[in-house]
Amino acid sequence: MAWLTIKPSVVKYTFLDSICLLIGLFFCAGLNGQKPVCGNEVFFTDRVSIEKMSEADKIIEDYLLQNAINTRSEIIIPVVVHIVWHKGEENLSDALVLSQIDALNRDFNAENSDIQNVPDEFKPVIGSPRIRFCLAAIDPSGNYTTGIIRVQCDRPEMGVSEDVFFSARGGSDAWDTEKYLNIWVANTGNLISGFGSYPNSVIPEKTGVVIHPKYFGMNRHRKYGMGRTATHEIGHYFGLRHLWADDRDCTTDDEVEDTPPQRNAHTNCPGYPQSGCSESEMFMNFMDYVDDPCMFLFTKGQSNRILATLNTYRSGLLSGNNKCIMPNSLQLSPLSIYPNPSRGLFHCRFSVAPMRIIKYGLYNAVGQLIRAEEQLINQDFYLNLETLPAGVYFLSIEREIYRLVKI
Repeated sequence: MAWLTIKPSVVKYTFLDSICLLIGLFFCAGLNGQKPVCGNEVFFTDRVSIEKMSEADKIIEDYLLQNAINTRSEIIIPVVVHIVWHKGEENLSDALVLSQIDALNRDFNAENSDIQNVPDEFKPVIGSPRIRFCLAAIDPSGNYTTGIIRVQCDRPEMGVSEDVFFSARGGSDAWDTEKYLNIWVANTGNLISGFGSYPNSVIPEKTGVVIHPKYFGMNRHRKYGMGRTATHEIGHYFGLRHLWADDRDCTTDDEVEDTPPQRNAHTNCPGYPQSGCSESEMFMNFMDYVDDPCMFLFTKGQSNRILATLNTYRSGLLSGNNKCIMPNSLQLSPLSIYPNPSRGLFHCRFSVAPMRIIKYGLYNAVGQLIRAEEQLINQDFYLNLETLPAGVYFLSIEREIYRLVKI
């Protein structure tokens, strides 16, 4: 496994060095309350992994040299989110998952409202990869799905273990990583906020990104609650490096011309300008470490590199073989319910998949509300009335009433 995105020419770490660095960061985090960092910086620096990433860089750079990146239609990428949870609060809601998809769509299309905060000197290089993400509507077997998989594990932490990628080890197996972007949401411990697979760095079964549930979606976290941990890690998945190239000097950078040289990572919300090398540094870039409210942009060069990666290492995502459904109009299609009467389990199916959050209420025969839920629904969902007494019930969905008979 190889997640690190360090420039190969400056890496001299051994595996033991990586372990020592990891231990040191744990120690510092405990003493100083340090922000959990992107796992791409601190581990998996073996020679083979570095060589594979170097190969990827050459292929991506050759593509950029030989192909013009032209204006084109948006790219739609189907996403499957594997929620591997232990404590109840880690079993994130459908709504929070959708909020993460919305955040990605804003950030990868320069539609985030805070992009106006980019300093004037950097505004000319603001880029937009023009990528839209949506939850997969069809699984690898051709069945309807919401694109959300939930797995309860018996471990308080997954940490940085490879187990998260395999159902047999308590995690969740990847869907075809050629055709889906796989995102695992799992407790990576107190140190690591997430990590993403750099092109050519891992086997297909481990290709994607991993995000700690505390930093996923539009949550209430003061520093990291805008979904930008996922924006950052998906940047790695699409071939972007950290701005400072994971070293501590000004001679190497992230292989992108319009991001200035940078000596170190920036954290918190630094004042503008900041300069560690000879130029003002672009700390407000999504590939730095600042707090979510203080990062605003990808550059044109980064956007071109993302598209080059899509056309080389992630080209299966462009095939269109696995469609996903964007949320459609508010008008719901007719709902069929069967069997009805039933002994308790009712199968509900919309004639046209709405792929959105549906609110519904279940009432007894005298009109008392006995259950109210919100659920992300593609085409099918189930109502389980097995614990309720036999009788007539009514299902209310957006002003439509359906009669259920439990026998």
